[in-house]
Amino acid sequence: MAQVKTEPSPTTLASTSSNDAAATGAIAGPSYTTASMRTIDLLSTPTIPPPFGPSSAYAQTSQARNWRFSPAVLNRSRSDCNAAARRQLSSLSTAADIPFLSVDDELALVAYYLVKAGQIVNALKLPELVEATATSFVKRFYLRNSCMNLHPKNIVITCIFLASKAENYPLNLSDFAQKLAGKQATDAKVVDEYRRIVFDLEFLVSQSLLFEYTVTGAHRALYGLLLDVQSLKDAVSREDLHKLAAESHSKLANSRLTDAEFIYTPSQIALACLRASVQPKGKQLVSQWLDAKESTARSAVLTAKRQREKLREQESARAAKAKIALARRTKGKAGAKAAEDELALTSSQPTPAVEFDESLLQQQPLGMSRSDIEATLDEVEALINRREVGGYTGNGKGAEDLERIKQIDDVPQAGGMDG
Repeated sequence: MAQVKTEPSPTTLASTSSNDAAATGAIAGPSYTTASMRTIDLLSTPTIPPPFGPSSAYAQTSQARNWRFSPAVLNRSRSDCNAAARRQLSSLSTAADIPFLSVDDELALVAYYLVKAGQIVNALKLPELVEATATSFVKRFYLRNSCMNLHPKNIVITCIFLASKAENYPLNLSDFAQKLAGKQATDAKVVDEYRRIVFDLEFLVSQSLLFEYTVTGAHRALYGLLLDVQSLKDAVSREDLHKLAAESHSKLANSRLTDAEFIYTPSQIALACLRASVQPKGKQLVSQWLDAKESTARSAVLTAKRQREKLREQESARAAKAKIALARRTKGKAGAKAAEDELALTSSQPTPAVEFDESLLQQQPLGMSRSDIEATLDEVEALINRREVGGYTGNGKGAEDLERIKQIDDVPQAGGMDG
């Protein structure tokens, strides 16, 4: 299976840190634009605040650490999986001309079965969060595997079963298999086949997911955002809010068929979905919301910085007193005098900066400039629009799109296209 790069290289991190240090004259620290997404390792009982302020809670999740990639890394991972599957199938077949799938074919097929996943979840009367989590599981699985080895039809039902347990809506496997059988639910062989598929694939899928079952979905962020915009001055009417919510959820559903969750944060995806809804109302509402958040954050980040600096000073003073007291107890007055001299020498040296400059915090209180935020939202919206217009194959919706999916799905493959 292809290995997926999950972290920036040390060289990249060092380069980013040194560039920041050169620009600010401070010690090497994180880039301001990526500071909110850095992982922070804290002691179980920390005595001082983390350098350069807090990071976002999302940055500490396994999703942020292991399932965020650049578009180039995503393309390379899929190409590697596709190439590995071709080599494997070539070694197992004596046929001169094997009808391999391309990377684009695989993406189209996965997107088609992701839509099927939503239909199955709805038929089972499970909540949206199960669909969102199952969708994420399928997409993560196919970053490490190829459709030419394991058919999406079987992976989808396995991921739905896993997602139901991950989101605390557990399904009984026998009941699940019976519901999947539909009109053939009375046929014991058919039901047992579905049960066997899920049972056999559950551990394999979990391995590809790195046994990381927690998914932070953008639907949660969108729900909170729709509540928050109602607190704005001159908030939207109830009727407009219902329209915005309906269209935002529709766009969010389409975003699940894209790579958005691998590249952007859930809050960015949710904000982009709201911004793209019911024009021009959605864009105006998001602009107003960003204005309010920048105003609130501007004073909050400066206040928090001063509080952190005060805490560090207090802790330094406490540590100095403790050091002198220890020296006095163990070595007497001479030891205390030596400790005082050492502390005086240390305090005379310049203290390295561990906070961002106040002017930078004032200009970009949300961690990014307004133009960068809007550019990011435009990128997310473009991804969603391409999926809405392009269909599964990217060449437009309609009969030809579905016919191409049927052709891809009908390609016989050694190694398990049927499962």
